Amino acid sequence: MDNSPLINFYPDLLAVLFVDLLIAVALLTAFRKLAGLISNVSSTEELAEKDNFAFGFVFAGGMIALAIVLTGAISGDPGSSLFNEIVLVVTYGVLGIALMALTRKILDNFALPDINIHQQVMKGNMAAAIVDVGNLIATAVIVRAVMVWIDDTSLFGLVAVIIGFVVSQVVLILVTQYRTRVYARRHNGESLQNAFEQGNQALAIRYLGHKIGVALAVTAASGFVPYNDDRIFMACLVWGVFSIILTIALSLIAMGARQVILAKIDVVEEVDKQRNMGIAFIEAMIYISIGFILSGIIA
Repeated sequence: MDNSPLINFYPDLLAVLFVDLLIAVALLTAFRKLAGLISNVSSTEELAEKDNFAFGFVFAGGMIALAIVLTGAISGDPGSSLFNEIVLVVTYGVLGIALMALTRKILDNFALPDINIHQQVMKGNMAAAIVDVGNLIATAVIVRAVMVWIDDTSLFGLVAVIIGFVVSQVVLILVTQYRTRVYARRHNGESLQNAFEQGNQALAIRYLGHKIGVALAVTAASGFVPYNDDRIFMACLVWGVFSIILTIALSLIAMGARQVILAKIDVVEEVDKQRNMGIAFIEAMIYISIGFILSGIIA
């Protein structure tokens, strides 16, 4: 006879859940102030006085990204004590915020060096805002995947998270370079970054979808590589290799799916030139859907 409990619950768990929820809400609440400090502006002025929709969109996307990272910080087994749990969740949460700020710098200086995304957002450029949010959410998805992958209830796991972040930025930069070259080939050497600066939201939506789709596919890499404390650098390196393989697989599968789903539609004409956001959304959802499917099959 199976005597296992029907409900996996014990008194100390309630305290852990309450503390985790309290910390998560506090960090999300503090994010508004942090967003203003990072952007060196008043969030109240941008949102309520200037009605800067682009800033609001990035702010909302940043909150979603932070929430995704926090789910990785609070998941898994609780710390050895309530104090240890508080230290771990706060530390991983603050690290997540720092990595979200850092990925924006990397986007501006390495992925898209010919356009200042932050300045464009401050000018109200929604295309730039969509690009920014896509990058934030994609990074958050990968960082969360690393946190869940290591499932380490010690601060040593921070090393793996930082390595995973570096890998994520390499992969996302490669995706940006791919999209940039595809656009240049289709348009006689014209710049994708210039198209973003000119406010092509349809292109930005496709870019967002491709990045988030890749991030979801990359989460599946943990299904191939078990985490090992003793060989942390090798494990992260192998995880990175599988991430690149899955990134290529997602792009190829999505290209084939697009040919079927959007048959008889000139995607380049509709999205790149006519700025058809409806077609762009479909393209974005193809990438994201394939990413979900790959992560579901493999992870």
